[in-house]
Amino acid sequence: MLPEALWRRYAAIWSLEPEKRQAELAVCLADDGTYCDPNGLVAGRQALSDYMGRFQGSVPGGRFQIRSVLHHHDRSLANWLLRGTTGDILQAGTSFATLADDGRFRAISGFFHARDEEAPR
Repeated sequence: MLPEALWRRYAAIWSLEPEKRQAELAVCLADDGTYCDPNGLVAGRQALSDYMGRFQGSVPGGRFQIRSVLHHHDRSLANWLLRGTTGDILQAGTSFATLADDGRFRAISGFFHARDEEAPR
């Protein structure tokens, strides 16, 4: 899967119900995958799915939009927006990931921009 498609598919998982999250995470995240952002660090697909569920509870209807992707070798960088149910921007950020040999994400780190700062394109 091309890096842009992988980021978009992964971003969509944050809005899925638990039954669908597991299957999609298996496509996007390596067996030993990790996720880290300022709110915590989780290891494994089940832990990330649980984390995504808590996110959904705190930001009902929130959806991530991937704005741009940079990629080389086994490293990838995505700039994103978190949009609310009316399309308003709730958060801008940047995520960095390393990829496993099979092309899935191995380690993802999310960074949140200040509320008045827009993620670079």
